[in-house]
Amino acid sequence: MTIREFYLSVLDLADTDSATDPSMTFNGQTVVDISNKASELLAALDAKNEKRKGTETKEKKEAEARKLAVLDFFYDHQSRPMTRDDIATALGITPAQVSAACKPLLEERTITKAEAKIGKSRKVVYIMPREE
Repeated sequence: MTIREFYLSVLDLADTDSATDPSMTFNGQTVVDISNKASELLAALDAKNEKRKGTETKEKKEAEARKLAVLDFFYDHQSRPMTRDDIATALGITPAQVSAACKPLLEERTITKAEAKIGKSRKVVYIMPREE
């Protein structure tokens, strides 16, 4: 159970008819007091999460830098199919980092993905279409 789920459960319990009985207390706190505190803590949790969304983390900055490096690599090797291993070796990053960097480029349709026969096997290749 997450903290959010806990606070929501407390609020759900506080909404029941028996919970509104003013004689019902826990360690001197009424159900209404506990419910109000859960609402307050939930709002603080939401505010913290919202603030964190807009913050550039070190990981996000590094991922964006890798994406730009991959994009530059494609501009230098336009219309030449490249495997993620080829790109990783050329840029000194891991194949998984190449895949992560290529994902938004694929979504933006800056590059395309295809399958090509390389040696005896078929591999996924990434291609940046030639500019016209």
